[in-house]
Amino acid sequence: MSTSPSKTLSPTELAKLEHSFASDPSSDAYKPLAEAYLDLGRFMEAMVVCKKGVKAHPTAADPRLLLARVYAAQNKDKKALEEVQGALQVQPEDKAALRMAGVLQIKGGESETGRANLLKAYQADPGDPETVTLLQQYKVEIPRPVAPTPVLAPVATPPPAAVEAPAAATLPVASPPVSSTPVGRVSAPAQARTGPSGASRPAEAGTRPPSQRRPQIVVEEVEDDEDEPSSRRKPAAGGNRSKMLSLVLLLLIPLFAGGYGWYSAQAKKRGRELKKNLDVATEQLKHDSFVSYKKACEAADLALEVDPDSTAAHGYLAYAYAIRWGEHGGGDDARRQAEEHLAAAQKTQELSSHLIAAQALVKTYSGKGKEALTELDAQVKDLNDKNKASSLLYLTLGLIQMNAGDLERSRDSLERAQTLAPDDPRVYAGLGAVYRRLGQDNTAWKNYDFALRYEKDHPESLLGRSLLMLEQDEPNYGLVNQMIKKLLEVDPPPSPRQLAAAQLARSLLIARVSLAMPTLKPDVQQKLAEATGVPVDAAKAKAEVLKAEETGFALDKQNPELNLIKGRRLLAEGNFDAAAEEIRKAIKVDASRAQFHVELAKALMGKPGGEKEASEALTTALKTMGDSPKLVVMLGNAYRRQNKLDDALAQYQRAVKDPKAKNPEARLAMGGIYRERSEWDKAKEQLEKASQEFFGQPDRVAMALTELGRVYQGQGNAAKADESFQRALTSDEGYSPVYYFYAALLAKDPKQTAKVRTLAQEYVKREPKGEYLTDAQRLAGN
Repeated sequence: MSTSPSKTLSPTELAKLEHSFASDPSSDAYKPLAEAYLDLGRFMEAMVVCKKGVKAHPTAADPRLLLARVYAAQNKDKKALEEVQGALQVQPEDKAALRMAGVLQIKGGESETGRANLLKAYQADPGDPETVTLLQQYKVEIPRPVAPTPVLAPVATPPPAAVEAPAAATLPVASPPVSSTPVGRVSAPAQARTGPSGASRPAEAGTRPPSQRRPQIVVEEVEDDEDEPSSRRKPAAGGNRSKMLSLVLLLLIPLFAGGYGWYSAQAKKRGRELKKNLDVATEQLKHDSFVSYKKACEAADLALEVDPDSTAAHGYLAYAYAIRWGEHGGGDDARRQAEEHLAAAQKTQELSSHLIAAQALVKTYSGKGKEALTELDAQVKDLNDKNKASSLLYLTLGLIQMNAGDLERSRDSLERAQTLAPDDPRVYAGLGAVYRRLGQDNTAWKNYDFALRYEKDHPESLLGRSLLMLEQDEPNYGLVNQMIKKLLEVDPPPSPRQLAAAQLARSLLIARVSLAMPTLKPDVQQKLAEATGVPVDAAKAKAEVLKAEETGFALDKQNPELNLIKGRRLLAEGNFDAAAEEIRKAIKVDASRAQFHVELAKALMGKPGGEKEASEALTTALKTMGDSPKLVVMLGNAYRRQNKLDDALAQYQRAVKDPKAKNPEARLAMGGIYRERSEWDKAKEQLEKASQEFFGQPDRVAMALTELGRVYQGQGNAAKADESFQRALTSDEGYSPVYYFYAALLAKDPKQTAKVRTLAQEYVKREPKGEYLTDAQRLAGN
């Protein structure tokens, strides 16, 4: 795990590396910069750069290994080992990863596994001096070539057990070995039973013994000893009978051998057929599309024809049907199929990640999301403690957490899934959705983009990007139109549910374009109409909006997401009451979705005096669902809008009562209230924690640091305020308010006039309709 020494960089050299990385974060520039930060002991910066390297190079081991080194340098060996295992998933033969995994496992008490990995590193490159040194250090004996054992007699190969499932799909339950060597026959050579190091080969993951055992044949050999006295010799008749018996047995042995050969060939054929169908199902599940889930079910059904007790096949079917029911509108038949395969798999007494995920999804889509979340969280932690972390289970956990409104934990779970499965489009689409709800639009877009790189025309990502862009103040309407058109015209088509959502997205697009038209010049209006297919005439555009919505609801009457999108369209048009009513329809269909209640609160708070109604709706939702962090913060915001600051603080404190939970939004809001009340120490505590918990969210970090600067300014500590504002600008130079507040701070110093003017002008340029525009114009000298 050692690394070659590196010289300490000068500030100029470090700045060059930082500039190189900032210019192209997707290049290999992350590596020297992260190593430089690591050498300087700047672990936080090193981790940020490494994680960006992992996202930019998802199929490379190097960024994960470098991140593991950062964790190891902080004595976080468990996290380091997780990253190394992620590196081995993408490059299983990487000697550096094997070597580092071995050392960390030995240090962690997994001596046998660690020594095995050191040996694998040696086998990958026997001449590597660092590996040899570690083998000597940990007293791992280098295997020597074994002389071949002479074969005494040919022995028929025992029939292989039917292949149950790929290792990734089933977590095997150990069972005792069953001997199949007949008594009286020459046993197989030792080399045939052991691996090159002499250790017995473990049973393959997911295998089951055949239903019939090979018959044991006992051959009794009787010898006539010529030297025996005649009084002790057997009668001739008995000897003849023995000879006859031997002759009969000698005649039967070929028949048994032939039968056994036929049975062995049939078992091999069944095993190959089972594996082939399971492999097809595995591959189809990865595509995460309506058509691929249908193909996965077809392949898994064929696998069950070969082996009706296959845990992997039942697991794949339960999982695929759960998604077809809950996400693609498959109806009661898909739900019934999912539940039947879950029940069938329980009889096998084997664990499967797909079964666990399917069970959680079925409960979630049945309105038992809280129960599903509690059970799945415990199962994920248990498997993780046993070093059996599953990307599929982290993905499922993240999606359920997102629906429950726990966006911070959802993001953490999905990022863990992405580390374990860096090429899974479903994971990236989930990350896109959670970052979109967190308000981090750029990061959301990048994750949708990754999903589309790994799965061309991935429906959920096309839809997610379309809706994300339609939430912007100035969308690229032409690009949105292209994506929606692709969804509506692609062959094979998405599910009816996805097509319905695309129609509602189309209606939202038409409404947004129609609202923008009156503000544009005639020639620009015409270009926009050509790029989007939206009529310039407002009446015709309205008719198309209604037609698209009618088509969407005809395709899928039971999807509450459609009501949500329609509610957003009405909200964009300023029709707050109708928007709230439409979102209430979504809640009536599925009250367990925290996002629906969040959207309802937004609609209610959008109208004058709607804060009270919003707080009542959120209180009702929390009684039904339990403590959803997002809803609790929204309730605090509603109380704050009503100037009920004590009630607001109570909700924010409720949101952070779990010391292990991160809720920086609540801390940011508390810091703001404490600042307004001049409770400086309390404000500083919450804002410092918020800036730390917003890790990886530069815009939110800048917001927290700006508030912190205002606290120091109010306290009269100009030096600390100056430092906080500079930190905010370093975190995210795109966060506009900091320019105004920094200018206001420096305005008291006559020597800073030029800098004050520059900062104020930057604010005016960025926020032409900003809250502090008038004062900023004064400071800018306008």
